[in-house]
Formats: sequence, C-alpha cells, structure tokens
Amino acid sequence: MPPSKSYANRALVLGALAERPFTISNLPLASDVTNLLACLEVIGLEMERRDGGVRFVNSFPACEKKKNVRLNVGEGGTTARFLATMLLLGKSSYELILGERLKERPWEEFIDIVNKLGGRCQLDGDSLIVQGPVRFPEKIEIDCQRTTQFASAFQLLSITKPMRVIPLNLHASQSYWAMTERMLEEFRKNENYTIPLDWSSASYPLAFGALNQKIFFPGLRPDPFQADSKFFELLTRFDCLSLDQGGIKVRPINKDLSIDLDVSDCLDLVPTLGYFLSHIKGQHILRGIENLVYKESNRLKEVANLVRSFQRQAESDEHTFTIWGRRERIDGPKSLAFPDDHRLVMSGTLFLLHHGGGDVMPSEAIKKSYPTFFEIISSEI
Repeated sequence: MPPSKSYANRALVLGALAERPFTISNLPLASDVTNLLACLEVIGLEMERRDGGVRFVNSFPACEKKKNVRLNVGEGGTTARFLATMLLLGKSSYELILGERLKERPWEEFIDIVNKLGGRCQLDGDSLIVQGPVRFPEKIEIDCQRTTQFASAFQLLSITKPMRVIPLNLHASQSYWAMTERMLEEFRKNENYTIPLDWSSASYPLAFGALNQKIFFPGLRPDPFQADSKFFELLTRFDCLSLDQGGIKVRPINKDLSIDLDVSDCLDLVPTLGYFLSHIKGQHILRGIENLVYKESNRLKEVANLVRSFQRQAESDEHTFTIWGRRERIDGPKSLAFPDDHRLVMSGTLFLLHHGGGDVMPSEAIKKSYPTFFEIISSEI
C-alpha cells in the first residue's frame, strides 16, 4: 500500500516551516504530493532527496527570493489550500494555477479571510492570486461547513505563529482536524517523521478481497486519524478481518447485513462503498453526503450512475445515498468513462474485475493518489 497523501502534505508544510533541518520519510508518489514538492522548490526551499523521502535544509519564508512566482498545483485540494495558506507568511506575490475542477471547489472562505487579515487574494479564472504578509490574530474562527482544509491549513501555521484556530461547523472530516493537531505535537518534539500507510488506497483491494478472495496487507493497521480507516470498522462487522503477522488479512464474507452509516467524516470512501455495498444483499443507507458534490467531480451523481450501470438500484436525496445490493454478477465486458476523478476510476475498476471485465477512462487519473493501483490490483486477483 502507498503512504498517505493526507499525512504527507501536512508533513511537507510543517517541514517547510521548521527552522531547523527536518527529515520526512516514506513519501507517496501521488501527484498531489509531487506537485507540492515541486512548488516548494520553486519558492526557494532546498530539499535533499533520500530513499523515498526529503530533508529540508532551509525554511519558509526566509527562503523567498522572487517577487512574482507562478505555481502549478494541479487538482489537489490539500496541495493548493495548504500551500496558499503557508504563502501568507511571505512577502512575494504568488499565482497558483488551479486544475479545471479545483477552481470550482470552495474558495470563498479563504479569500474572505485573507483580505480581512490585510493580505491580497483573488480568484481570476484558473488563477488564485495570493500575497502576504497578513496580520495573524491570536484567535481566528474558520467555517468548516464545506471543507475543513482551510482550518487545517491555518492550524499548520501555528507551528511558527502563536495563533488559536477555532473550527466552526466541524461536522465532517473531524478526524483530519485531529490528524493535524496530532502531527503538530509530533513535529514540535522530533526532527524526523515517517508517513503511515494510506487507508484510502487500502480500501479498494480490501473491498475486493472481502467479496472475492483472501489478501494480506503487510504493515497496515487501524488509524484513528485517517477517516477512511472507518472501512476497517465496517469490515469487522462482517467478521472477515484478522490482525496478525504485522498486518491485516481479509477473507470473503459469508453473511449479508444491511448497513446504515454516517460517511460525513470519510467522503473519499464513498466510491469504494458504492462497489462494496452493491454486492451485499440488503438496503444500505449512507448519511452525511452533502459535501460529496464538492470533490474532484460530483461524486454523488457519478457513484449512483456507476452502481446503476451494473444493474443495482441507487437513490439519493439532499442528505442520504441509498443502495440496494445483490450478489448476482453480470457477464460481458463494459466500457466506463468518468470525469478526471481518481477515486471513480479505481472503484469502477473494481466493478469491472468483479463482473465481466472491460476498460475504464481516464486511466491516468489514478496518478493523483495511487499511481501503482493497476499494477497492485492486477497482481492480487
């Protein structure tokens, strides 16, 4: 399993702000992470690459050299939001080039905060213009109704700024907020950090194994700070998991349960759950799906369409997503085409493997989080 990009991007920002040499090990190859690394180098940070990790030699904002800097951030939410917030510590003007979908995702909260704090921020087409420095208050309240990433981004800055961040409407992604707080504690005490394995990535072969075959996952352990570790809790209800030999073993389930689950804290898990629950006999209800429309695509609509394309019933309203699962398989290959959304491509691949095969597009979307997905999944079946 690849390391977690959620941990990795937080670690890279904290490493960039550390006013001492700091080493981060076991970085993932996900484009969200490699894009952030490339941007950090452009703004002047010096990093020694070593064995899948980096050692920071200098820090931000002392490393600033250019007055006007252009940065390509891709489609990563944490990549862009963490970076844009960190840049408020500097004096230069930065233009962040956002991906096609990312520019449509929530930015109003951030722009409003920056301008109130005396900085400059505006969204012009696919360009987010950011310039500091801002006047950081002792206390700042940030609305988390649509995303917690801005609150987490400002919380990361507290490693150098004595600032208390108060998240408002923290109904979703509470575990990611807790992850940020835990990492701040560890960075204050240590000079190195190792990125844990990624539960979002693990969920795909775990789901496939739970329906089809035994698979062993070395080094994978439950993690209360990764929201998608909730899938471990779900699978334990089906008695198909065991912890042994330094990892997790999954085996095919032998019973059906109707599932009622709050996913507000683990929305990235919904495409995997779409596959998994579609093949468990019963009526399954996913609650807290309101922010699913703000992801790399309108995932609520796309996952529902995917489930229906394999002859399962799916319905949704403003707050719930309901799937009626059944065990029957469909013969014959299919061609699946999605928006440029890595999680849809990977969950669609599971459907194809489970049924009659076929092809999925755009296959290159997996680079965002799990570049080795096709290689790993094909070696397991």
